Amino acid sequence: MPLCYFSNNSHVFDITPVENLFIQEFMLKAPGDFVKAYLYGLKQCYHSSGSEDSLEDFAHALGMEKKTVENAFRYWERQGILKVNKTKENKFSVEYYNIKDVLYNRGGNAENILYKYKDFNQNLQLIFGNRLLTPQEYLKIYDWIEIFELPKEVILMMIRFYLSKVGPKVSINYLDKIAESWARDGINTLQKAEEYIKTSESCYQDTVAVLKYLGIKRMPSQAELELYKKWRDVWGFSLNAILQACKETTKTQSPNMAYLDKILENLHKAGLESSQEVSSYLASRESVNDKIKELFLHLGKKDISPTPEHQAFYLKWTREWELNHEVLVLACKHCVRKGVDASLQSLDNLLEKWVKLGLKTTEDIKKYLGQIRKMDNEIKEILERAGENRPVEPADRNALRLWTQDWGLPFELILLAAEYSVMAKDKLLFMNKILASWKAKNITTVKEAKEDHERHLRSMQQDQKKALSKQVDFNKFQQHSYSEEDLEYLYEDIENA
Repeated sequence: MPLCYFSNNSHVFDITPVENLFIQEFMLKAPGDFVKAYLYGLKQCYHSSGSEDSLEDFAHALGMEKKTVENAFRYWERQGILKVNKTKENKFSVEYYNIKDVLYNRGGNAENILYKYKDFNQNLQLIFGNRLLTPQEYLKIYDWIEIFELPKEVILMMIRFYLSKVGPKVSINYLDKIAESWARDGINTLQKAEEYIKTSESCYQDTVAVLKYLGIKRMPSQAELELYKKWRDVWGFSLNAILQACKETTKTQSPNMAYLDKILENLHKAGLESSQEVSSYLASRESVNDKIKELFLHLGKKDISPTPEHQAFYLKWTREWELNHEVLVLACKHCVRKGVDASLQSLDNLLEKWVKLGLKTTEDIKKYLGQIRKMDNEIKEILERAGENRPVEPADRNALRLWTQDWGLPFELILLAAEYSVMAKDKLLFMNKILASWKAKNITTVKEAKEDHERHLRSMQQDQKKALSKQVDFNKFQQHSYSEEDLEYLYEDIENA
């Protein structure tokens, strides 16, 4: 034990010196979790008391996976600023180096790292030919082995494929992004790599063709390749269809794949896939735009230029739902008459409702709307008989369908029930009780209903007289329970008797 030492409890308030060389030369290029592991380990070098004594505990303290922490230390070992040791008992320990000593006295540790992958390096150099890789480029490639955990043979196959497409001057940073995506997508065996390359071969050439059509003369980026795969594999567009869509990019001064993606997205929403469908649509685009403008006029809007989104709506209605233009005009007029928000989205909601009901022609729709108007007029008459003045609601239509279609009651019987419900608070509910009672008694005429009503009144009057004639404590007997509507109905009958 040394003569002098810090208190064990003081490390929280102490400092951990971090060399500026680490920040400038190593930290800026490293993954964030790796920096986190290095700094936490550095703190333990200065304050070993209370530090974790196993890789598992160290990882738990950082909230990281054990494998991530081990990869972090392996990364810094490749950088030459520490050394990972493992005993025969598989005990894990890390020896930190002084960075100034590493850089200025030892000359770095790159030679040892390069020698570690001697055979792999020879194969790499054979692929790159006359281009000599720098130690830094080698270190970046080693990250694919140790961080991304890609097998060496998979990495060689990946590099060989992209060199054949891009050429020997391809940047390691470009390949680094591809290696990361391969690791993320699980392309970690020779079989998976061969399958991916087979499907990517045509994808790469087609993407180059699209870029060339757009006037872009360079190799495609990984993001552009992913876009093309989406168009081809997810949306089902052929190369010819995509090239047809490229004609739409002439509207912008700087055509690019992102702009083309928006165009193809709208075509996909409209259900267009083949080059013939796309070509036909583009040829008729002006006619479609004129029809869209006409719809906006019927909605009360002027001077609106149709957008690709508007065109996608129109194509969905006419191609996918097979509605003709007259039906769309009828829907616009209906929206205006009902005071619905004058937008194509509102129009889309209405048309979807009609299509679900099987209404696709103007004749069917007009007949349906006529039935709705007739029903609404009948409901208004019923509400007036019941002494209620309010707009017709969906619940009213459902109730009328129940009474007339399901129960088969005549309209005159429903009007009579409305008259008997004048004093009720919830008139629709009270009418339903009356009509359900008549249905149960098989009453189908107004005469039968009135006779039943009179019998009901007499019965209630007799019950009331009997109740008033008894001079007893009613609390001793079971009481009859009346709802609020029943009591109102009762009082009305007594007054009218």
